[in-house]
Parts: sequence; C-alpha cells; structure tokens
Amino acid sequence: MLLRFVVGYLFCAGLVVSLSAAQAPELASALTTRYAPYANWQSEVDVDALAQLSESRYWRTAEEIALQRGDGDLPLAGLHIALDPGHLGGQWAAAEGRQFRIAEDDFYVREGELVLVVAQLARAKLITLGARVTLLREAAVRVNPKSPVDYLELAAEQVSLPKEPSLSALWAYGRAIQARAVHLSIVKVDLMERARLVNREIQPDALISLHINAAAWPTENESEREASESGSGKFRLVDVNNVHALIFGCLSDDELQAENQLEQLVVKLTNGSGTTERLLGGALATALAEATELPAARYQGNNAILLSSQQPYLFARNLLLLRMAECPTVLLEPYVANSFGAYGRLQSALANRAAGRALAKDDILLQYADAVVAGVRACYGQE
Repeated sequence: MLLRFVVGYLFCAGLVVSLSAAQAPELASALTTRYAPYANWQSEVDVDALAQLSESRYWRTAEEIALQRGDGDLPLAGLHIALDPGHLGGQWAAAEGRQFRIAEDDFYVREGELVLVVAQLARAKLITLGARVTLLREAAVRVNPKSPVDYLELAAEQVSLPKEPSLSALWAYGRAIQARAVHLSIVKVDLMERARLVNREIQPDALISLHINAAAWPTENESEREASESGSGKFRLVDVNNVHALIFGCLSDDELQAENQLEQLVVKLTNGSGTTERLLGGALATALAEATELPAARYQGNNAILLSSQQPYLFARNLLLLRMAECPTVLLEPYVANSFGAYGRLQSALANRAAGRALAKDDILLQYADAVVAGVRACYGQE
C-alpha cells in the first residue's frame, strides 16, 4: 500500500503533515476518473494517507499571479512560462524517427526543428504581452549533456546477446547496442534532463511541450512496412489530420507498481498541479481547435482517457515529461505531419523560410504559435 511509501516520502522530503483528511474523497475521485481510470489503484494507493501530505510547489496559479499585477500591467505580467520544443531535429532527427520527405526534392520534415521555430515565435509574442519565457533548448542539440558513447555500457546490459554465433548476428547485436545507446542519450535521459531543468533550475509557473503529430504510414504488406520504417521505402500521405492536447494521467496497473512512477504520482497529486493543468490544457486545446478548425484526435485502447465530452481535444496520458515535471504541464499535438492536409503547408513554410520570403498569412508554424499565445492568454491573462 502507499501508506508505507508516504511515510518514507515525508521523511525524505521534510514536508509538514496536515492532519486533515478532507481531500481524500477528491483524491479518490481524481484517481478513478483521471489518474488511474483503468487500473486497480485501490490496491496500491491509500488516499487517507495521501491526504496527509501538505502542498509543496514552486509554481503559482493564475489567480496568484493576477493578484500581483497592477492596473497598468501587461496582460501576462508576472507569468513565467517554459516552452519545450519537443525532440531535437538536426543530426538526431533520423535516429529519433522524426524525419521524412515524400519527394527527393522536398524539404525534410523534422519535428524537432519545426517546433523550435514555433517556440521562438511564441516566445516573442508572449514577451510582448508581459510574460517571462524560457525555452528548454535553443538549437537542434541535446539537452542531456551526455552523448550516446556514455551509455554504451548500459545499452549492452539492456540488449540481449546474439542467439547464434554468425557474423550477421554479431553485426545486428552491435547495431542494437548502438541504437539503444542513442535512444538513451537523445530520448529517455534527454526527457529526464528536461524535467530536472524545469523542477530544479527554471521553476516556471507552467510548462508547454510543443510537438506535431504523425500517423502510421499506410502500407500494403509487411515488406512495404519494413521498408518505410527503415527509410528505404516510398512514403505515402494519409487522409487523417487532427489536433489534441495531453496532460498527466491514465496510469496502468504495471505503472502504479513502479516505485519511481508512484513517487511522481504522489508529487503531482499533492502539489495541486492537476487543476491548473486541466485549465491550461483546455485553453490551449480550444485555441488550437479554433485556429486550425481540425477535428479532435481519437485514442484506441487504455493508454489515454478523454477527460470530458465537453472538451473532446484534451486527454490524460502517462508520458514521462508530463509525469516528471512538477509544475502544470501540457503537451500539444496539433496537425498530422504526414497528412495531405498538413504536409503541403509544412513544405510551404519551409520553402518560404529557406528563401527568406515573408511568411504567408496562413503559415502553419505561425498559426501554431498564435494558438499557443491565445491559449496562454485565455488561462493567465487579464484585459
């Protein structure tokens, strides 16, 4: 049960205990509807013990920020927002699986580079409204200071030995170790480093992680699927194009049994970030829906949950950054990059920038940035 964990957590964190258990019913409801709706959380979590933890946070609510503003202040004065341009791009784009183009003379679509442009555009606009804005990265470089070479030993421990003593099996084994070391450096640990920066150094009032979605490539058979995934096949665009936003939640039974994830759940449940996440997530989702006029995405299975039928664009999902960032955190997934509806617009945006031309009024990256600003202003602003 979580009771034993809570005692250790209190001791290590030095938190002050509140004797009131008035929040226990609210915690139980939140676990049932958002944080573990498909899991048997009752066997892992003692809400009465959890309710004894006091609130501890570095971030401020919209109301707390507004109270510090003067009559003549800008609409977002006092707000500190962190923007996370998701992934990396550049030399790492192919290893991330975030790079493609349809024709040989097309520009490569690299998610990490596109959302960095969006973050820079949004930052400039948010600053003019009075906000303080910190980007988690300013270029297509790792946030994690350690390179893949630093993870070779760990990667070797995580990759199974070859099952046969052939040269081809040995080469495959070496490639698997290399791929795992790269993944640890530029994906898993990079995300952990971003969360560490947010929690220990930047300490913003909220974090917005910027992404662009993609759909599985349409394939006719297994060999075509493998060719597409390796980059040697012919990519074909998809019809689907949509928008959604994510906040933390929807842990599975296995995830609840992982001590580190349980600890992170405790932090998020007790610091009050859930309410602000839902408000900010809803505001950003609404702004993106209005700007793009795209339908909401749909999830199949139990890895995400729609929080309200009144807000079809906002889901809860247990992703590493959403779980580890202690402040209110929202992850955005507008557009499907490999769709007929988005690909041409992305090519146009890239071409205009490469040629130094003025941005089109319907520039897709500018549209994204404007929606982010509109959502932040709707949640935190004052007229």
